[in-house]
Amino acid sequence: MRVLAAISLAVVLATGATQTRSHQAASGWDYPFECCSGADCAQIDAGAVRENPSGFVVTIAPGRHPMWPTERREPLILEIPYQKARASPDGHWHLCINDAGELLCFYWPGGDS
Repeated sequence: MRVLAAISLAVVLATGATQTRSHQAASGWDYPFECCSGADCAQIDAGAVRENPSGFVVTIAPGRHPMWPTERREPLILEIPYQKARASPDGHWHLCINDAGELLCFYWPGGDS
């Protein structure tokens, strides 16, 4: 019985260790793995985004994104060309950044990116 339990536990641990998982947006769709490692993506306010002729300018105040906490003193400002923007599956703005504030993925609510 103990051998069977040990084998079952090993299978469960091995399965969990080999799966690549993303995380979900609040509306329930999965962010692609290449955009996040479990915590790098979040929905952002429309007021944080300004469109210009070449793309978008996104301004994230400290504490308004999980990867840009309140300990940061300055806002994060990213210029994102249209070519790097993806269409949002839920009609909301989403930003994926690493802990240095570098762009991983950006989703906008309209368009055919």
